[in-house]
Amino acid sequence: MEKKDLYNAIWKRKSVRKYLDKQIEKSKVDAVRESISSLNEISGLTMEFIEDGGSFRSVLALMFKNVRSVIVLKGKTDDPYLYEKCGYYGEQIVLEATVLGLGTCWVMAFNKKCDSLKGADETVACTITVGYGAEGMSESTKVPLAPHRKTRSISDFLNGNTKVPEWVTSAMKAVQFAPSARNSQKVRFDHADGKLSAKIPDGRMNMIDLGIAKFHFELAAGGVFELGSPGEFRKN
Repeated sequence: MEKKDLYNAIWKRKSVRKYLDKQIEKSKVDAVRESISSLNEISGLTMEFIEDGGSFRSVLALMFKNVRSVIVLKGKTDDPYLYEKCGYYGEQIVLEATVLGLGTCWVMAFNKKCDSLKGADETVACTITVGYGAEGMSESTKVPLAPHRKTRSISDFLNGNTKVPEWVTSAMKAVQFAPSARNSQKVRFDHADGKLSAKIPDGRMNMIDLGIAKFHFELAAGGVFELGSPGEFRKN
């Protein structure tokens, strides 16, 4: 999928907790599975799409309505960047699902319910619900003047000891729209002496948030972050 399509999806995506009791078409299921397979090969993760959540659906019913399918984000337990990778590549899947007209929501709980879906040397980092949102999807692909939910200002996210280039400030708008656990938005970007890096306090869920925020920034700015906290950004 084109990066410009994923970038446009940033402004359409919203967390969906109420779904239609409607099966996802095979063509879209195949597209999601193909993407997961490709990203697993790139990342070393073992993410998996579960079309029928089975018993897991009854647990999710405590927080969601009509969840049929989930994406399990998992990988090797000894991968030091497991949680950041799950955030980074999981958000790519979320935005691709958005392009397909599907709703999603990050779920940072109930991981033990997925134990039967992982190998002995694997860990489930989190899951993503996926399906047709009961309220539909927005058609806008334009950068809005303000986020559609409560968020921090760009100055809260970004520190610097030198003048920050406009392209950095512009890319931070995409970071404002990055989902995070409990909407905590703990990721911080530092621009010092011409170098940009991203960091976050230690914690497994925090590292997922870091990966998500890095992916949003990369889509907007063009370039790549190194793994870890802090991780330095290299612009294309």
